[in-house]
Amino acid sequence: MIFLKNKLNNRIFGDDLNYEILLTVLKNPKRYIGLFRITNAKTKLIQNLTQSCEIKFGDFLEEILTSYIDEMGYENLDKNIGTDEENKPLSADQVFRKNSEIYLIEQKVRDDHDSTKKRGQYANLIKKIRCLKQNFPNQKIKVAMWFSDNSLKKNQKFYTEQIANNTDDLVEISLFYGKEIFENLFYRIDIWNELVSHLKQNKAERSNEILSVPDFDTSKEIKNALLKIKNNEPKLIKNLLSNKIEFIELRKELFPTGCNLKGL
Repeated sequence: MIFLKNKLNNRIFGDDLNYEILLTVLKNPKRYIGLFRITNAKTKLIQNLTQSCEIKFGDFLEEILTSYIDEMGYENLDKNIGTDEENKPLSADQVFRKNSEIYLIEQKVRDDHDSTKKRGQYANLIKKIRCLKQNFPNQKIKVAMWFSDNSLKKNQKFYTEQIANNTDDLVEISLFYGKEIFENLFYRIDIWNELVSHLKQNKAERSNEILSVPDFDTSKEIKNALLKIKNNEPKLIKNLLSNKIEFIELRKELFPTGCNLKGL
């Protein structure tokens, strides 16, 4: 449990979070300013922060499942499985082997995509299946679409219909929500119970926390992030201090006194 807690906190709330948010601002200043933006830059920052945390949470779940797969005795394979017909790289969320069977898992947190994204997601899954068939000819491939949050099943009917079109005897495709994958694929409901127990505990510990961004103008955290960007991407700092209109407006909103800009 301590391992899970540390991994979650480091992945989502680690020291690089402020750096990443600041980097996004400096690369896209027009997203945060302008007469026709009803919210101010600080409000937009909170939105970016929550979106970033949601994305990182999905990454955390992928990392944890990879660790569990190894713990359960499967052999994790290289997730960079090849390229599609346009030579674009294909990466699997989970790909592993046991005995003579290959397993592929397409993993998402929630089944809440719109019609365009759901079709794209399934088409991408088919590309990965074709790639694995080339990599492992004549081997059984077990494929799973897994949404860890079982409270949303927006596109269940669509995915079920698409899966029913599969006619390849060497490919078995399944759709799972929540604990179903641990019940019907891994046969290890104890793993699911452990994960859920940890997430509940972590949520309870953070129940009184309000997500916030350090003050861009005066906080030590943002000053350190600015210095790091100066070393890694000095052109962005040059832009921030420039007379370009968008950066003048950005400085007015986020760095009104210029305290953290001194010495850059």
